Amino acid sequence: MIEAPAFTTNPVEMERLWNVRKGTFPAVGAVRKPGTTVIIEDVAVAVADLAACCLDLQQLFARHGYHEAIIFGHALEGNVHFVFTQDFGIEAEVARYAAFMDDLCHTLVRKYDASLKAEHGTGRNMAPFVELEWGTQAYALMQEIKQLFDPQGLLNPGVIINSDAQAHLQNLKPMPAAGQLYAPVDRCIECGFCEPQCPSHGLTLSPRQRIVGWRELSRREAAGEAPGALGQDYLYMGLDTCATCGLCATACPVGIETGALTRAVRGEQLSGVARSLGHVAANHFGATQALARTALKAGHWAEAIVGTQTLSRLTGGAWKEGMPSPQPLGRATRTQGDKVVYFPTCAGRMFGADSPEQALSTTVIRVLERAGYAPIVPDNVNSLCCGQSFASKGLAQDADHKAAELEAALLKASNNGAYPVILDASACSLRMKTFLAERLKVYDLVEFAHDALLPRLMLHKKAEPVLIHLNCSARRMGFEGKLRQLAAACAHQTVLPAEVKCCGFGGDRGFVVPELNTHALRKLHAEVPAGCCGGYSSNQTCEVGLTNATGLPYRSIVHLLDECSAEAARLATC
Repeated sequence: MIEAPAFTTNPVEMERLWNVRKGTFPAVGAVRKPGTTVIIEDVAVAVADLAACCLDLQQLFARHGYHEAIIFGHALEGNVHFVFTQDFGIEAEVARYAAFMDDLCHTLVRKYDASLKAEHGTGRNMAPFVELEWGTQAYALMQEIKQLFDPQGLLNPGVIINSDAQAHLQNLKPMPAAGQLYAPVDRCIECGFCEPQCPSHGLTLSPRQRIVGWRELSRREAAGEAPGALGQDYLYMGLDTCATCGLCATACPVGIETGALTRAVRGEQLSGVARSLGHVAANHFGATQALARTALKAGHWAEAIVGTQTLSRLTGGAWKEGMPSPQPLGRATRTQGDKVVYFPTCAGRMFGADSPEQALSTTVIRVLERAGYAPIVPDNVNSLCCGQSFASKGLAQDADHKAAELEAALLKASNNGAYPVILDASACSLRMKTFLAERLKVYDLVEFAHDALLPRLMLHKKAEPVLIHLNCSARRMGFEGKLRQLAAACAHQTVLPAEVKCCGFGGDRGFVVPELNTHALRKLHAEVPAGCCGGYSSNQTCEVGLTNATGLPYRSIVHLLDECSAEAARLATC
């Protein structure tokens, strides 16, 4: 014993201890050998027998070689859980497991008159031991009742009532190693904690299901088997409809980011032609962006001729309602004041606004200057990119090459870090924060606006309610509080829809697989307040998808600051 037992009523300490308690199960899964499965069971004994039972469980684990096993539970109820790891792909290991289960159940029942299931239901693993626990007469009565209510054996067959004494050793699910491209995948215990965060859950696959599918494909490849229909289905369900948002990692007890697996698999499956085109695009990014802007202009011309709905139908949903028009890059005019480097990200440069004065870069510069800053835009900005768009497609080398180019440009513009550096898209901010690893301090626009602009700006609050969207990158950086406070400083009523996590746009996913964006935002409409004037976020492509989904204009949070600070200045002069 390291410390003497103690009780606490401190909420912070209680939460910390409870997190330790919750973390024991996934902690075992995280350190298990690749190819092994995590087994969890729960039993109950009289409270007076709990200590002796735990000692016997420890002896059983040692006797059968489960040295990594842990015991935890609810002592007040005499209920304990125990967790251990098991390889079901080796016959000798299955035999060891069978011997352990027999020894375990006979010890618990005969020595402690225990319940072989405590708070969780009896499954196939304990079904062969129900008669041992309850006795022959009671078990026969259970069988009769089961036969009366379910004569054809259709209701959950084989669970609780099962005449097969080897049922717990049948149809075992191996967990083959699959982490050749992304090692953390082998730590996944398939608990499903990630699923509520995933924008594709319920449309195609959840992060857990993506890992399960990839494990099976890896097993088939290792066994020399053909991938079959699963391989073809996985292209759409596993790869195309993954937003690679990374929110799964925020809920995963061991921090697995399934999007990293998706990016690695996408890169592995790229053809030589696709790699060459990606390399050309990275090396000639200015020309690539110019081509994209031209295509966007052509899209607006086509929209004017055939209409939005027709063009959307012709492009398979890629063309959106309220698609922004490209606008020229904003120019700084103020030279006096605190210097700050502003990098207009490529999505903001490409997707403009209805008018040049409302373009994102122009608005950011205007608000910075209004707050007393003298913005510096790096040289040759149109050829620069953080590499996020390349990384999402599996072009890791090209992505890092672009990030390194941007790092050099930011270092030069900031006088080797003497001035703060701001990026206007949260996805790009997160990528550069990760890539730079503190070599250069960069700020997301939400972060800088909250920390540095709010204290300098006079703001007049809007009377109409506004929506805010915490995109996945801002969520991962922990900026929910900052975004809420920015919005609250600008409007009397702000709404952050609780049922919306990632919008599912995923960079270009909203153009390529628009159904992902639609599915991710299916619960948004019910949370739009009456009289809402629009929405605000911090990722340009997310705002495209949100505008299309709601019919309300979504723009960067800096536009809200611009409107409210301009109105405050106007009122001050009246």
